Amino acid sequence: MIQPLAINVDQVRYTQRPLSGQARVKMGWSVPLEDEGPLLAGFARWDGDDSPYKILDYDEVLIVLEGHFGFQLESGERFEGGPHTTLRIPRDTAVKYFGTEAKVFFVITPPGE
Repeated sequence: MIQPLAINVDQVRYTQRPLSGQARVKMGWSVPLEDEGPLLAGFARWDGDDSPYKILDYDEVLIVLEGHFGFQLESGERFEGGPHTTLRIPRDTAVKYFGTEAKVFFVITPPGE
């Protein structure tokens, strides 16, 4: 059974995001991968645009809190914005992320579900 959860900002532990190319990226989970719930969530700090493309095996919603953040499709089309911008990426989309001094909050469905 899923239990209520409250995570304080001081409890979020940031780690380097793998496969970020030369971009400086750290991620911290506030609702971790081990959670039994239908959604996972966390924060990312992103600075740089040298991220390789990846195909998402989850749906993702991101809210830009600081800086500038976005993603690019393989077609070259870009979706981006500054603080208070909401971005949505459907499962099975190939994306490349980029950002400048960005902090984002993200929510994803568990991978592979």
